[in-house]
Formats: sequence, structure tokens, C-alpha cells
Amino acid sequence: MPVARSGYLKKRLLKLQVGFLLTEGPGNSREVPISLPQRIQVDSDLFLESIAGSLVLTRTKEGILIQGDLRLSHARECDRCLEAFDHAFVLSIAELFASPPDANISAFSVDSNGEIDLAPLLREEVLIEESYRSFCRDDCRGLSADTGINLNYEREAAAEAMQLEGGAAIDPRLAVLKQLLK
Repeated sequence: MPVARSGYLKKRLLKLQVGFLLTEGPGNSREVPISLPQRIQVDSDLFLESIAGSLVLTRTKEGILIQGDLRLSHARECDRCLEAFDHAFVLSIAELFASPPDANISAFSVDSNGEIDLAPLLREEVLIEESYRSFCRDDCRGLSADTGINLNYEREAAAEAMQLEGGAAIDPRLAVLKQLLK
């Protein structure tokens, strides 16, 4: 499991005020830089380590179209060695936020205060990204099938040396007990 880290920013920072664009006609746009280098809570079960990039907000007749690329960093567990690491990836966003809210046009909408909440969109996209395999590094060797030790730190020869004469593998945590057999 990823290591729990203390201190984070609240998800209210992921709300963008777009009321000024709603008063302007279709075709008007603004670029909004986003830089949150500190851990931020996106949802009760999701934290991002950092968010950076810029979004272009464009007024359309249906609402506000958001386009841009965000660089995200997310605490993950390696699928090979089970070690915690920060997974960095680029998220390309192109989403319409309907105004007024209309489920037939978009699942996302501008609220009555003229704000867009990016948290639900980011949550969905990060959960999709999490469904893909992720490795702490390209040359991760994973865990030994015989002993369960992390091969990134231990050599396979060391794992073989820990085996009994009968060929059964010794759990590394119990290897100290082998000395009692002597």
C-alpha cells in the first residue's frame, strides 16, 4: 500500500469560477494555469501528490468547454514488487460542462454559483489510469516466486542460498530459525 502522508490541500482548490465566461458570448475563452505542487484531496478515497498544467476554458452555447493537459502525480503500488512510488502521467482533458445543467448534454455542469468542480472529472480519469499496470521503474525485477523477496534489492543467488537441502524455500523472516537446527 502507498505510504500515508500527512498534510494535504482541500479539494475546494479544484473549483474554477467561470461566471465571467457565462456572461460573455460563445467563442470567448481564457487560459487558466494550474499549479498545485502539494498533496491535494480529490475525493475521500483519492489523493494526488501534485497537479500542474494549464486549461483553456471556452464558452460554447451549451456551456463551458475545458481543454488542456495536466501533469499529475499519484501515489501507487508497483504491480511487480509491491513497493510504493509516485506515478507521474499526463492527463489530456477535453470535457464540456453544461450550463444550465443537462444530463443529455454532459455528465458535468456549471453550478448555480458559476463554478466548475474539476474533482469528479479528475477522479474518473485517475481511476481509469489506475486500471492500467504500473511499475516503479522499467527494469523492476519484482518479487521472487520462491521466497517472496524483492529482487530489486536481493539477488536471486541470495534467494537460492536461503533454501533448505530438501529444496523447500525458507521464508526470509524465519531464516534465523535455521541456525537453531545446527
